[in-house]
Amino acid sequence: MHLYKNFFLRLKSNPLGVVIYFVIFVAMIIGLGTSRFSMPEADYEYQRTYSISYVDHDDSPLSRGLIDYLSVNNEMLDFSDRSESSILDMTFFSISEYHMDIEEGFASKAEAGEGAGITYTTNTDKSGATFSIDSLVNNYISAYCDYRSIGFTESEAVDKAKELLSNETKTMVLVAEDDHILDSNDDRVYTLNQFFGYLIIGFLSLGIGHIIIASNDKNIGDRIAAAPVDGKAIVFTNTLGLITSGVVIWAFFSAVIYILGHNTVVYQEYWWVYLLNTFTVMISACSLTALITSFKLAHNTLTMITNILSLAMSFICGVFVPQSVLSENLLKVSRFFPLHWMVRVNNMTIDVGHKIALSELWLCLGIQLLFAVAMAVLASVIKTVSLNRGVK
Repeated sequence: MHLYKNFFLRLKSNPLGVVIYFVIFVAMIIGLGTSRFSMPEADYEYQRTYSISYVDHDDSPLSRGLIDYLSVNNEMLDFSDRSESSILDMTFFSISEYHMDIEEGFASKAEAGEGAGITYTTNTDKSGATFSIDSLVNNYISAYCDYRSIGFTESEAVDKAKELLSNETKTMVLVAEDDHILDSNDDRVYTLNQFFGYLIIGFLSLGIGHIIIASNDKNIGDRIAAAPVDGKAIVFTNTLGLITSGVVIWAFFSAVIYILGHNTVVYQEYWWVYLLNTFTVMISACSLTALITSFKLAHNTLTMITNILSLAMSFICGVFVPQSVLSENLLKVSRFFPLHWMVRVNNMTIDVGHKIALSELWLCLGIQLLFAVAMAVLASVIKTVSLNRGVK
């Protein structure tokens, strides 16, 4: 009990690390909670407006029709009165995202299939815009030529091509009446729980772990080594202090999730799964922090190791990137980390209204606890050996 109280006395005497990472923890929760991670329930549309400049040397119905078509959703700039160097400068500074020179004979070349007769200039940083505008130009020319080939006049082909490409096509997803579709609030709850593993590791290791590695100081280490206290008891106390801190963080996080998602379908359906999963990964994070801090590390080294481990695990285990897009070989590697099994449990909550396979759920939670036990035992062995060497 004396060692346990001493852990929090040391934490109280140096609260700066806890305060800093608590603020970071809350800021990330707010950032994740206020962002839109999914499309709204209403129709979703995305349209990008580009700044397109041009010089029309052809002045044909096709060239005028192309400019008219592009002007519907974009800003068109007539650079006919500008010099070549001025045009290059305007493009370089992205005043014009895409400049096209429509050559003389453009329409006749297009109908003869000899090329579009357009040369363009664009900033190298605008590769996405270049691809999109090229598609718009090529689609219009192709539609115009098709209408000309079946007998329409130039003016008719221009109007028909614009009408054809201006038609919007909307898609709808049909589902059974008893199926549920997650809205943005449901998705926030799911995503916040997905990121909890990354957040808790950083908070415990960087916010609480600096108290444990303070004993790496030679004077403090000598006092601990000379005390009539077994090394295993010290590690056990540190781990118990970490777990207590972790429970407080877990309770705070669970309260936030309840406030944000208590009226969502996904929380009402799977609240108990989220509570169990976040609690289990919290225990794993405590053991991981105990393992990291069992080595004699400097504060800067602790920060580097924690960031590398937490980020690497989050990427390969599916926290930042969905497991569905990860390669099979990478998933095989990620099975050796507790966050992989945390993500698998969260993925079970995506299909709202479907029963969770309890056998798989308990398996994933059990494996996380096994990781926690293994890391706690390893931390105890390392710390005990380190203290015994200090006595000698």
